[in-house]
Amino acid sequence: MASVASSSSKPSADILTQLSNVLPTSTFLALQMLAPLATNNGICGATERSMTGITLLVLSAFCCLSCFTDSYRAENGTVYCGVVTSRGLWNPNLKHAITAGGGQLAGVSGSTYTGGGTKYQLEFADVVNATLSVIALAIASLFTAPVSTCFWPKLSDSISKTVPLLAGMVVSGFCAFGTSTRHGIGFMIAHHAHPQSENSADQSADPSRHSVSCIIAK
Repeated sequence: MASVASSSSKPSADILTQLSNVLPTSTFLALQMLAPLATNNGICGATERSMTGITLLVLSAFCCLSCFTDSYRAENGTVYCGVVTSRGLWNPNLKHAITAGGGQLAGVSGSTYTGGGTKYQLEFADVVNATLSVIALAIASLFTAPVSTCFWPKLSDSISKTVPLLAGMVVSGFCAFGTSTRHGIGFMIAHHAHPQSENSADQSADPSRHSVSCIIAK
């Protein structure tokens, strides 16, 4: 019975994991921490509205950018996170990255990793996921206190509770059937140890071989 329950719950767990990858949960939590300061706890004048709008724009831009990031593990043991482009995964640190033998990383051309084929190239699905994430963040933010009380102080409770719920259901439905395969900022691929054949002394002497290189700090 336990194995049956475990196997039946796995698809749901996979969907929830993918949803947390696409939906702007961390960005929304960051906004909830900054909103009381930007909105003066919902008592807004022109200055507070401007500050709140700027905060929303900055977080929305970060939310959008994170949808175009991915990561891969190079042969030197470092996990590189970058921006997906039409050529491949772009990270300025790749230009200076070297292997244990001192050579250039395989599949790297300048600052772009092109060895993954189309996996790390920009796709239409990335644009869709970024659009849905920004829409979800905007609706959840604008209809949640204290941001809602700042822009719409007379907004009814029924609207402020219903609109985010409906929007979340619609966006989650799209994301559940068209989940993202990216492992970008906040969801980078896990680091694994080097093969047993490698010298453990060399690994401990070179900490960069067990590091993560990302264009944006998490």
